Amino acid sequence: MVRHIVMWKLVPSPDMAERAMDIKENLEGLKDKIDLIVDIEVGININTADTVSDVVLVSTFNSVEELNEYQNHPAHKAVGAHYVKPFVEERRVCDYEF
Repeated sequence: MVRHIVMWKLVPSPDMAERAMDIKENLEGLKDKIDLIVDIEVGININTADTVSDVVLVSTFNSVEELNEYQNHPAHKAVGAHYVKPFVEERRVCDYEF
């Protein structure tokens, strides 16, 4: 099994909360479109420290190969291009086997 974790810091804006919710809803919606996803959860930060990320994705796949397929899936790419990348100032990723 592979766990895929991504953390984003969003570009500050008056509609950051709405942007974060759009990211959450659209990424979690991929579960119904990409059968390779074993589990997916997206959280919106509630911590007020200066060093936080705003949104975190935690997802699970059966193998590294399936994670790679997911990352190249057209539905995943569309969500990233439309709902995530335009609003992100920093991205961190961690993938590990368990």
